[in-house]
Amino acid sequence: MKKGLIYTIITAIAFVTFEPVSKLIAGSVSPFGIAFWRFILGALLLCPFAIIKVKKDGMHIKAKDWMMMAGLGVLFICISMTALQFAVGLADNPALIAIIFSANSVTTILFAMLILREKMTANKGIAVILGVIGIAICADFKTGENLSAVLLAVVSALTFSIYTVLCRKYTKHLGAAVQTTGSFLLGSIVLLVVLLIGRQDIIPEMNTENVLVMLYIGLFVTGIGYWSYFRAMEKGGTIMASLAFFIKPVLTPFATFAINGIVPDLKVFVAVLFIVGGSYFAVYKKDKKVR
Repeated sequence: MKKGLIYTIITAIAFVTFEPVSKLIAGSVSPFGIAFWRFILGALLLCPFAIIKVKKDGMHIKAKDWMMMAGLGVLFICISMTALQFAVGLADNPALIAIIFSANSVTTILFAMLILREKMTANKGIAVILGVIGIAICADFKTGENLSAVLLAVVSALTFSIYTVLCRKYTKHLGAAVQTTGSFLLGSIVLLVVLLIGRQDIIPEMNTENVLVMLYIGLFVTGIGYWSYFRAMEKGGTIMASLAFFIKPVLTPFATFAINGIVPDLKVFVAVLFIVGGSYFAVYKKDKKVR
């Protein structure tokens, strides 16, 4: 349990800093470029761990598994994470985007009901209500850009929830490390092909800030962040790993202030209360079958 908590803290630190740090280069690197480099670097860092897992378990990955991981990678990287990156670029305050995205544990309930046929419970109903209220509080209708950022963040959270549920349904037998590495790698390759066909510029301007930020969000946030997430799940179970998504909305306003100099207003903290509360009810179970 102690090791699980250490890995959870590492995961939370990595995930908390993503939106504020990526905001630093949002004006000079395209959202497509950030998404591609972030996940190709993360995939390369995770590859050795996935290969070790495959060899250790004597795993045989079938053609349909590769196709499924490719499809999940497209959903996750090309749609969900690209939408999140556009949202960060448009938003005045990246902390609001991080808080909205953290509601994905709540929206996962709805898709688990539709796809996995899971039953609605009182706790899940409360989670959905609190999550919707939290997102509504984050919404800023003052300008079209702010509204667009909120809508893109919601799309990102929803598609990430679909990705999570489909992983549980179709690739659970591969294990989190193998499935995630495969999805990251194949999704990044598909995104690269699409961007090359569309003649989109994915090469960032080679200055010190851009290079350092890309390395940070690719290797630390994505690579080490997801690796520590897997380890937290192995050592402490699903609930222990999910703590990272409780910590993220709480700390992101402070990280945004430290990195971007944006002072959080009252609605940020009010939204955090609802999102964290909704996330708690989303994962809370009376029994101990959480692994």
